[in-house]
Formats: sequence, C-alpha cells, structure tokens
Amino acid sequence: MKKWISIVAALGVLLCLSFTAQAQWTYVKVFPDANTSLNTGMNNTFTVDKNGKVWIVPYTGNYDSIQVTGVYKYVWDIYVYNSDGTLSTKYGPILTKGATPDTLYTAASGYGMTTDHEGNIVVVKGSTTIRKINYQTGAEIASKVNPLPGYTSSLTSPMVDASDEVFLTSVAPTTNVGPAALAADFSSVLAVVDTGMGGAFSRNVSCTSDGKDVYVHKIGKGTLHYHSASGTLGAYSFVDTLWKGLVIESSSWRPGTTQLWVSSGNITSGMPDPAFTGYSWYGYDMTNPDSPVLKDSLHWNGGNLISGDSIVNDPRPRGISFSPNGLTAYVGAFGPSKGFIQVFQKAVSVEPDPNVVVNSYSLSQNFPNPFNPTTEIRFDIAKAGMTTLKVYDMLGREVATLVNDQLVQGSYRAQFNGATLSSGTYIYVLTSGDQKISKKMMLLK
Repeated sequence: MKKWISIVAALGVLLCLSFTAQAQWTYVKVFPDANTSLNTGMNNTFTVDKNGKVWIVPYTGNYDSIQVTGVYKYVWDIYVYNSDGTLSTKYGPILTKGATPDTLYTAASGYGMTTDHEGNIVVVKGSTTIRKINYQTGAEIASKVNPLPGYTSSLTSPMVDASDEVFLTSVAPTTNVGPAALAADFSSVLAVVDTGMGGAFSRNVSCTSDGKDVYVHKIGKGTLHYHSASGTLGAYSFVDTLWKGLVIESSSWRPGTTQLWVSSGNITSGMPDPAFTGYSWYGYDMTNPDSPVLKDSLHWNGGNLISGDSIVNDPRPRGISFSPNGLTAYVGAFGPSKGFIQVFQKAVSVEPDPNVVVNSYSLSQNFPNPFNPTTEIRFDIAKAGMTTLKVYDMLGREVATLVNDQLVQGSYRAQFNGATLSSGTYIYVLTSGDQKISKKMMLLK
C-alpha cells in the first residue's frame, strides 16, 4: 500500500512542479549588506524574532561579523540586525542567567536556531549545548549540555511546536540515539521519537504545531515521517519516507500559512531528482501531514554580484526563516559564500498596514468611488488563512483577481485598475476562512 502511495505522491510532485510551483518571490539583496562576511556562511543559525529582527550566530566560533582586510575579529557570539540590515545589538561571549554569568557560553560553532512562540530564541551553540535566550534582553532563560541522553556529538537545528516543546536529533547517524522532544525549558526528554537515524546524517528536524507529526530530514534523499496521536504524551511510530527526491538541510514554516518550506540539495550534499532544482527551497501545503502538496518555490541568486555567491562555488542551502507577516524570506548558504544570507520578497498585490490592530473581518467601501480608472480597497483579516479578493461585473463574470494568497491577521489595502473595463457598476468580494463579504463600486469614464 505504501509503495502505491509513494508512486501517486511522486506523480503529484511532477504535476505540481509543472503547473503550480512557479516562483513568486523576488530577490532583494544580500543580508545584512555586501560588506558583512563570514568565512563559512550559515549552518541553520539565523532566525527572525516576533519584532522582525534577524538573529545570526556564526558557524565558525565567535568572529566579529565585519571582515577587515581579510582578518576576522574574535569578539562576539550573537548578532541582531534590523530588517533593513542595520545592526541592532550584539550579545556574548558571556550571557547572564538571572544574576549569574554563564561561563559555558564560550567560543564554539553554531549548529541551529529557531524562534519559539513567545518570541524567544532557541539556539544550538557549541554543537551540543542548547540555549533559550530572551529576545528582548539577551539574557539566558534556559540551557542544557548534551540534551539527548547518551549522545555527546553534534546536534541538528531544532524546531518547536505550539507548546514550545523542542524537537531535534543527532547530526551523525547512530543506532541508539534518534530524534527526541525536550520540555520547553530543556529540563527533561518528553518523548523519544525513534532510537536511531537509519544510518543517515541529518541537519534539521521539522514538526507540526501540535507536535503530532515529526519530520527528520536526512542528508541523502528522503525525510523520515513519524506520528503520535497524542503528540509528546504518546508513542511515535514511523509512517513513511517523504520528499524522496530532495536532499533537505533546512526547513521553516511560513507564518500565516500551512506551508512548510524545505531546501532541495547541492553538489556536496547531493543534488535533487531532475524534477527539482538544486540550491532552492520549496513550499509545501501540509494540511494533510501525510501528503505534502507543492505550492511555491524560490531559488538562490547564484550570479556573481557578490564574491562567493555563484553556484560554481556550490553554496549549500542551509537556512531559511520568514518575517512575521510571511512576506519576506531569508535564506542562507553554507560554504564558500560571502553573501551568506539572501533576502526575497513575496510578490503580492496587497500592502499590509502594520499600524492597525485587527479583531474582526471587514471590507471597506473603495475610495474614491466613483473612480476612473484606479481605486483603493481596504480590508481586515481576523485570522490567518487563504484569502481572495475578486471583482465581478453585474452579470457575475469575474473580471479581476486582486488577492489570491495566504495572508496573516492584519489590515490590508489593494489597488484596482479598471482601465480596460467599461463604465458601470462592479461587485468586489472578499473571501477568507468562512467569511464572505461583498460591496459595489462604480467606474465612470
């Protein structure tokens, strides 16, 4: 039965690649800027906090991020940048936990980073030490050395569920230690997902918000999928191997959507199957955790704008994170890359208004009205979800789709241009979740 499911899934991937995975993201720039340099790039060690600031931990110890005449300055551990690329603050090499300095926070590699649901930063630092850091103060909240019992080598990048339980596993294959879930304060192992890695290396682990589905991405094609009907309160069992055509080294959920984004592969780690493109990330709808549906993609800008960025240098796609509104993607590469993080923006036809607090669905009267030929339509979304805004003529024929995307909770405005339409009355309809609202507008030429 599983073999038949795998065949159907493979056909579905090919169909999705052919018809629905057209890139909708535009490359913006390297981040934070073209002068910032690290000699090995990123190892899943950057994330975006709830204020939109980007946290970065260098892979090769605590080098100062600005390279001066080829020399790296041994100074700091953690860098926090504003979304425009300006440096907000630095933390380390000593953090405080209450009034106590944490002397364990020494020079060491960064192995993974994520943001929990309180906005705090969870980072694997020094390959075997996991820490939680207050995103507002930089103080350490919790830490644990060798959190997986019996394992003392490198850990993967972590991911948290809605309860901030932390899922991670070993990088190196082992027969007696596999993926596990830690308590939010790292004080205990809540569940052992599996006791081994199937002889495969891994760089990251993904989980659903309820913690019931766990995905261990192997360096080698395929992802091990586990399920527990009770989440970390129950026993996990192996379900199937997914994404057999990809070599996944980084993953992240896109806020406000049901999309899990995963990387594709490269020459060093292994190239994906021909249906996919290396040096890329693919967004899958995970509404059905057993059957991902390909919806979107973006691709590393492999030109020679920044020394080391070229695909010729084989940058491994090892890092992805999104802005809180899900409209900006940060992707990172490990290897000989100077521009080690690139920024992409989602091509959407609406502009969010960050200054408005939204508690209900609404659709405003367009302004101006009557109009010729352009007008603005404002609307509010009370809950993240798939949203459409369409325009119809009085015969019920659709004449324009202004919005067709996953949107997070918030206030938005869309522009409508009726230059190609005849004068008359038109109906615009907002559909989001279980809500459907419509209004009339008049075009006068």
